[in-house]
Amino acid sequence: MKTILVPTDFSANAANAINYAVKLADQVKGKLILCHALQSQILGLPEEGVTISPEKLLKASYLEELNKLGRSIQLENGFRFELETVCEDGPLYQLLADVAVTRNVDLIVMGTRGASTFLDKLIGTNTLNIIENALCPVLAIPAKATFTGFQKLVYASDFEKEEHVYLQQLFQLTEPFDTQVHVLNVKAEDQLDMVADGQIVAEIAKEFTRKPYQISQLKAGHVVEGINAFTRENPVDVVAVAIEKRGFLETLFHKSVSTQLAFESNLPLLALPETPFKKPKPLTQKKEAAFNI
Repeated sequence: MKTILVPTDFSANAANAINYAVKLADQVKGKLILCHALQSQILGLPEEGVTISPEKLLKASYLEELNKLGRSIQLENGFRFELETVCEDGPLYQLLADVAVTRNVDLIVMGTRGASTFLDKLIGTNTLNIIENALCPVLAIPAKATFTGFQKLVYASDFEKEEHVYLQQLFQLTEPFDTQVHVLNVKAEDQLDMVADGQIVAEIAKEFTRKPYQISQLKAGHVVEGINAFTRENPVDVVAVAIEKRGFLETLFHKSVSTQLAFESNLPLLALPETPFKKPKPLTQKKEAAFNI
């Protein structure tokens, strides 16, 4: 992990995510990129005699704030890692996709934001959209989470998909931290075994012979219930999941009472994309497919 991207809207939630990203960048002596997206808006025409448009003034103002934040971070951390700032017009997810590709970003770190539904309260609409269109791993930081490092991580999987692409990302990210990785195979009671679990375990052992990890299996009524039960008995710093397809998180965090209790532990969530570091997919949201600069 060398390049970490963290977006900010200058809120408390974003500040907590920046704190995480700063500590990670310091540990790996990598590069931290702070970015802010100016959502497209109609600001009106400039008054007669005004040569600078309101859009440019707004961008200059936010860029100044971003640079001030960057200088403060570097002073507090003794300039031990490189820092860059990016401020552009357009939707946040589109800006992150562009920066991730052009700067070879290894990890996006984002704060979560409360909203009307449970999933939005857990992840946040922006973060959810970015996770499901991710070009690289995304670390979602709950508002009340405190940094405890990357010492212990649990990767939860149902073992019903190709695990190689996800575990490869996971081991690459955690290598600088000597992380204790625990692969947790969670089987819901109504879940069918598409592939023999023993075969999957054997494939993992063959592929990752020199990587330190443990594998456990746990039965639960729901995947998230299994994760919750495991983390109660085995304190971890981060929970990792694979993003197999769009809508996966809605399925994972189904709105039941038991599930709502599951991720109130303020653990950071590391989302691993199915096709990392590929070119961006066309986005489906209206009028936001184009990246405006």
